Amino acid sequence: MSARGWSGGGRVRRSGAALAMLMLASGVLLGACASSPVGSGTTTTTAPVEGPKIDKLPTVPKPSTAPTSPDLSTVAGQTTFLNQDQAMRGGSKIPLSQSGDQHINTTFYNLNVQYQLNRSWGIMAMVPYWQRRFTTNANFGATPAQIENYSADALSDVRIEGIYSGFSPDMSTGLIFGLKLPTGTHTATGLDRDTQPGTGTTDVLLGGYKWGNLAPNWSWYAQGIFRSALDSRDGYRPGNSLHLVGAVHYDGFRFKDHVAPMLQVNVNGRLSDSGINSDPANSGLRSVFITPGLLFDLGRHWMANAEIYIPVYYHVTGVQLVPQQDFSFGFTYNM
Repeated sequence: MSARGWSGGGRVRRSGAALAMLMLASGVLLGACASSPVGSGTTTTTAPVEGPKIDKLPTVPKPSTAPTSPDLSTVAGQTTFLNQDQAMRGGSKIPLSQSGDQHINTTFYNLNVQYQLNRSWGIMAMVPYWQRRFTTNANFGATPAQIENYSADALSDVRIEGIYSGFSPDMSTGLIFGLKLPTGTHTATGLDRDTQPGTGTTDVLLGGYKWGNLAPNWSWYAQGIFRSALDSRDGYRPGNSLHLVGAVHYDGFRFKDHVAPMLQVNVNGRLSDSGINSDPANSGLRSVFITPGLLFDLGRHWMANAEIYIPVYYHVTGVQLVPQQDFSFGFTYNM
């Protein structure tokens, strides 16, 4: 899919496809998985924490790209800012004084490359890089407080995915399948296994997508991705996750302003982690985000997107830190 598939100037109009490309063009976290803003994990914490522990799983999805042309390749970059500063127990907000972990701030950089082999088959690769800052009270439950700060700037888990889009001539329906590879570090100092840039595991990814036109100037897109670890690493296995996303956008402004508003709904579910170095009592969650955004046609080859993620529902296992809102933007180059 490309700018050719959205804007005017003699280009074929595939508005549903343009939405599929620009809905967070860099992948699939809070899509779904450990190398996007949807989760991570690795080594045990270096400082013992008394009382309820916060699960540091980011919760912003990154859906994959849907192809619309058998001769199209794309390169996309996406940056997402995730600020986890709200403690929750179950479905209720609680003061930070009731949690050991105080704050997690992460910037995610995702590079997504897609190549369409022919009308039926394509391949994708996503390379993620994390900058994470973590603040915790290592003396939680006692006095005085012992505030410690840790950081990790590192490669996360790379994803390789295949796409089958041969169900219909317009390539509007497809299957997604692939692997999340253990390329990210899972031994960063001071970070728990569920906070690390990498899980240390190889995970299978299975999903599908569908896009179409609702009415003149209105289009829709839906995708689901399931992730499950095939193994464990050093006493840790991340919980299985499912990410569902649906979106609509209006491109009636495309000829004049080259911009289209969109609205997404992101639904995420993740089971608790397992293993002797996991914390099943404080991992696993369900969440729903409403995500307004804008798509921009920048010219023949370039497109851009910007979104804000607004949580409308959370339910966490145990005590965890969650974001109150998140922001993401990116650029896509169509070759």
